[in-house]
Amino acid sequence: MPNRIYYACQSVQLYPPVDIDTSVSSAQNKTEIEGGTPVTIQGLQSVGMNTNFNLEPVYQLGQLSLYDNYEEIPEVELSLNKVLDGRATLFQSAMGEGSLTELQNKACGLVLTLYPDTVTKASGVPTAQVKCTPAYLTSVTYTFPSEGNFTEEIQLTSNNKEWDTSVGSVDTSPTDEDAGNDPGIMRRQQLNLEDSTLPIGVSGGIPSGYKIQSITVSANLGRESIFNLGERTPSFRYINFPVEVTCEFEVIAKGGDLVGVEEGDGSACVNPKALANKTIRLELCDGMVINLGSKNKLTSVNYTGGDTGGGNATITYSYQTFNDFDLTGPT
Repeated sequence: MPNRIYYACQSVQLYPPVDIDTSVSSAQNKTEIEGGTPVTIQGLQSVGMNTNFNLEPVYQLGQLSLYDNYEEIPEVELSLNKVLDGRATLFQSAMGEGSLTELQNKACGLVLTLYPDTVTKASGVPTAQVKCTPAYLTSVTYTFPSEGNFTEEIQLTSNNKEWDTSVGSVDTSPTDEDAGNDPGIMRRQQLNLEDSTLPIGVSGGIPSGYKIQSITVSANLGRESIFNLGERTPSFRYINFPVEVTCEFEVIAKGGDLVGVEEGDGSACVNPKALANKTIRLELCDGMVINLGSKNKLTSVNYTGGDTGGGNATITYSYQTFNDFDLTGPT
């Protein structure tokens, strides 16, 4: 038994996504997912797993104590964080490529393999392995800072979690044979400004010439379960449209946020619009593209910093759209 688990002795693999068929049982869908070949995630920074047992207390008239503490279907929440490195993204590995409507029926599977703390890579005889299938993508976040690596974080949810402590010898270590190929790790210079479209301009846009410090893109898919009488497990977990997609830009303040507001004179039949729709399209030098469409609107602007403690004043412009989240992976 190892004394601890750290980054060198754990490895995560994802089964390729498949279309969930609601005309068959959940067990058959699970079997189809596990019929694929799990792929070890490259550039993974962290993995988290949280299991909720969803107890529902039942009482009865005539007694104060519990009548029963019913066990609903457990939920396993999985979180993965990866550095963007020119290889397949977590979103691609869990859902594929395309728009949310094209990918909404996809599900994947996750495998976490643990090794003794004496190994130098994830290979040999594991101490344990846990498998979660099917697993559905519930949220995705991309962070592009001016200092540090570009990262991707996803959340998955599953109702199955199977531990195996008698796994034979297996090599799940990631390969770095292509690590020397450009563009490699994505950092600030890898944001292709020439081919990107940023919300610059008036009517709720970022003033031209302001220096961008970070960009954060998030989409919450809000998965909901479909149940069937006579079956305990959900037959499917669908994306709850409309899906809110947010994008935040933090910039160095040079002359204020330049976003004015006024309440108007209260006249009838007036529908003033101070904000214009903005197109947001982010492209990296490895060919990865996040397209949020042309209907992004400013939801808030926050001016902060520049106090006597030192540091620069910064402005955060927050934009919102719905359903427009089209990702193309690195080429």
